[in-house]
Amino acid sequence: MVELTQRLIESLCEDPSNSRERLLHVGGILFSDSGLDAVSTRELSKAAGANLSAIGYYFGGKEGLYRAAVEHTVSSIQTLFSSADARLQNNLAKANDDRTALAQATAAYVRALLGGLLGLGPQNWTWCLIMREIDHPTAAFEALYQGIFKPLNQSFGSLVVATSGRSPGDAETVILANALIGECLIFHRNRPVILRNFNWDEYTPERIAQIADVVVDGILDALDLPHVVTTAG
Repeated sequence: MVELTQRLIESLCEDPSNSRERLLHVGGILFSDSGLDAVSTRELSKAAGANLSAIGYYFGGKEGLYRAAVEHTVSSIQTLFSSADARLQNNLAKANDDRTALAQATAAYVRALLGGLLGLGPQNWTWCLIMREIDHPTAAFEALYQGIFKPLNQSFGSLVVATSGRSPGDAETVILANALIGECLIFHRNRPVILRNFNWDEYTPERIAQIADVVVDGILDALDLPHVVTTAG
């Protein structure tokens, strides 16, 4: 486990010699795998190759390191998807009631979302930490909800509103928005199952595009929009 963690740290850290950065990524990896309570400070420091006192020095303790891992997760996911969301809102505003333009805006957003999400790879612990918080919420869940899931719901909700004319607060709007989000997230959450179903070793850009083709068409059908040819972005 330590050897694997060391290899991951080398690939994830901008500066692998930086103890704070090493602890942050080690914490993210171990917390996403086992949860906050199951990981000891000694295990964290050993895996990071850092002094035990460094956790307190940089983060104020194990709980502080967990909060930092959550904050890093929110920041990195926001960075990953913020430009796609901005383009979506701009495209929806320009599309008005043109259903082909709405379809193009929808398809481009979904492709960008899937490309970013599935392109993270299994070595990136951020989404794994999010999945653990969904399954076993802690006090940190609210930060993840406000920073990631609320904006994601708002983006898909804006698609439903723009294409159906429903009110943003309508129960059907919220339900459909969440159903559409699920169509995208399932390919990351069930990654091992899907890879096994296809006998794939990993998602590649070509395989992600293949998945996106089908998911986009399904979402366009759900929104009663015409099928269009698009690329991510």
